[in-house]
Amino acid sequence: MLPPPMPPEGEASRATEAAETPPEAPRVRLPIAVQAPSHEGDGEVDFPEYAWPDEGMLASVALVRLPEGTRPLAVDAGNLTLQRGDTVLLDTERGPALCTVTAPARRQWVQGRPPPRITRRAGEGDLQAETRLRLREAEATRKVIEIVRALGLAAKVVRVELPLTGNRMTLFLASEERIELRELGRALGQSFSGRVDIRNVGVRDAARSLGGVGPCGLQLCCNTFLSDFAPVSIRHAKDQGLALNPQRVSGVCGRLMCCLVYEDAFYRAQRNLFPKPNKRVMTPKGEGRVRDVDVLARTVRVFFPDRPMETFSVDALSAVALPAQGPAPPDDAHDDAP
Repeated sequence: MLPPPMPPEGEASRATEAAETPPEAPRVRLPIAVQAPSHEGDGEVDFPEYAWPDEGMLASVALVRLPEGTRPLAVDAGNLTLQRGDTVLLDTERGPALCTVTAPARRQWVQGRPPPRITRRAGEGDLQAETRLRLREAEATRKVIEIVRALGLAAKVVRVELPLTGNRMTLFLASEERIELRELGRALGQSFSGRVDIRNVGVRDAARSLGGVGPCGLQLCCNTFLSDFAPVSIRHAKDQGLALNPQRVSGVCGRLMCCLVYEDAFYRAQRNLFPKPNKRVMTPKGEGRVRDVDVLARTVRVFFPDRPMETFSVDALSAVALPAQGPAPPDDAHDDAP
């Protein structure tokens, strides 16, 4: 028997390489959108230009808190490297003010009005001057309260601000009704030297400035994280099943509590999982009707016709199916009638 014919020399070498080389993995092409640079004719790479906003500036923005206890304020830190808790000197409209850093600086694009700028870090002399300034403000507040009481004005003295430099004084008053400030300004001008600015603020702004503890036992929301005041109505208290008692739904400012607004969405979403009042439900102890629900405790009070009301978990209840009605007669049912 003759041996099989030998392949040519080139084909034998290619067959040997194919046997030794492992098979290549299949390539997968993914649709990746990349803006690649274009090459010009001379070999240089032309990168695409970045479209910067028309207005604004790139700044090192940090968050600080002023001594009056308002919400954090975004400021321009310049070239300073700040950490949380540092005390710095801020240039404000009323002059330099001492403030505390609450968030370190980071580079970001700022549009609109430039933020106030940090002048420098506070030194030992600035801290001592700040202590003396607080004592002067406390004394000025005491005198202003005496003047307001002597004039018989229905207003509350929120605070008195004095700048580190200069003789300008700013008085913040809170009043439920409109008051005449002409006589008050004349009396303050006789007792204090320099310019006196009187600003009337609302009761909510007064509570934000003074601070305090709410009915929940925590620090006031407006004095910590709440940035703006949303309108609150008595409907929010009704939707949450609260007793319409002014002492229960009002905050320290005398207005409806701000937490009723940002808790309303949770109550609305959870109430869809509960049966509505006066609906027939089946309980482990028989059929009854819903009296009211407790969203936080996830319980339902059910009253029965023959025994007192009882409380059940919402997961233990089921709706009572109403009896099915027969089909409606067809429209031509009376055509064959005599």
